[in-house]
Parts: sequence; structure tokens; C-alpha cells
Amino acid sequence: MLSMLVREKPVRIIIALKDPEAVWYLSKLAKATGTTYVFVTNFISKMEKEGIVTMETRGKKRFPKLTEKGMQIAALFEEIKNKLDRGKAGFPRDLPTGQTETKAPAQQ
Repeated sequence: MLSMLVREKPVRIIIALKDPEAVWYLSKLAKATGTTYVFVTNFISKMEKEGIVTMETRGKKRFPKLTEKGMQIAALFEEIKNKLDRGKAGFPRDLPTGQTETKAPAQQ
């Protein structure tokens, strides 16, 4: 369902970067998210220009890290993903605040 709303690969990358304990270098990130090194490199470069990630270089390896703006975006994507996953599992979908679930009136 998520792939119907947004591109899946970028979302997987952003959500993976959200883990503050994980140390990601670009090739490891590509492998973990099922994407290519070239895709990750291009995507991270675009996110860096938008202020979503910062890059740290150690030797030949580059390590992306989400900025505060990036963490907020990742949290939103994760929330959307979780809500969609809950809906698939048979749980009722959350309704906007102040609304209750109503049944259609019976046909007479």
C-alpha cells in the first residue's frame, strides 16, 4: 500500500537512517534497503542538498546521518507505514480526531 502513495526505495532509506545506533556507509545502506549503490549515492546527494542529511567522510567511506529535519520526515514516513501496516493486519484504521466510525443506514 505504501508504494501506491510514495516511492518505496527512498522511504526505506530514510527509515533506515532514522536508527541513531546504526552506522551506515553507502554500500551497506544500499544492501540493507534492497537498492543499488548508485541509487543510494544519488538519493543521498539530493537529500544533502535539501538539508535532510549530512555526510561524514572517513577514509574512502561516506557516512550519511539525518539532520533534525530529516528525523522529522523519517518519523512521518514511519508513522504512515505503521498505520498502513495496521490496516492490512485487520485492525481498524485510525479516524481523524473528533470523528467516530458510523455504519451506513439500513436500506428500507
